[in-house]
Amino acid sequence: MSFSTTKTTRDTRRHIHTMNRRWNIIATVALVIVAAVACAKAPQEDVDGAKAEMEKARQAQAETFAANEYQAADQAMSAADAEIQAQNAKWIKNYDKAKELLAKAKEEAAKAATTAVANKEQAKKDAEAAIAAADTALQTAEGNLKVAPMTKDSRADLALFKSDLETYKGTLEQARQAFASEDYKKALESANSVKEKATSIADQLEEAKKKRSGARPRA
Repeated sequence: MSFSTTKTTRDTRRHIHTMNRRWNIIATVALVIVAAVACAKAPQEDVDGAKAEMEKARQAQAETFAANEYQAADQAMSAADAEIQAQNAKWIKNYDKAKELLAKAKEEAAKAATTAVANKEQAKKDAEAAIAAADTALQTAEGNLKVAPMTKDSRADLALFKSDLETYKGTLEQARQAFASEDYKKALESANSVKEKATSIADQLEEAKKKRSGARPRA
């Protein structure tokens, strides 16, 4: 065998050996990457962060005072949970989408908490004003009832008005209790109802008074 042929054979073997080494390295790297992806862990830190913001939103009563914002946060959180469960069931896992949903849930929950604080304060002011207005309406109606002339025709109506006003006092007291327990929505609704009904009685008594005064014969 000539020297030239021997050299060529050695070069070929060396080339084959080099190629095999390269393929082995590539295969090893690929296996490492696949193993890393397959062993990817759920983003627990992101989960904990989102849950913490959700809890803050609940503490701020966002479900009541920022319902839309809280619902958006809750939906994102549920979607993130579902995505994590779906990835957990796979051999090759990718939690990127779950992280995005968790970030959205965290953001929406923080927004819900902030909005709830502002809305709750406004609801408190509205309820407080409504209770004061209802109390004034009751006093006006009671004042008109006291000076309303008692006649054979009006006796039954006046007795009914008096009974109704007593009922409205009880409703207003319930509104005050609701206000004290920070149920401002109930306090507002109850107070507005009392104001409307007491004002109606006051207006009817005032109208009856005007009609009676107009019906008096001139001297």
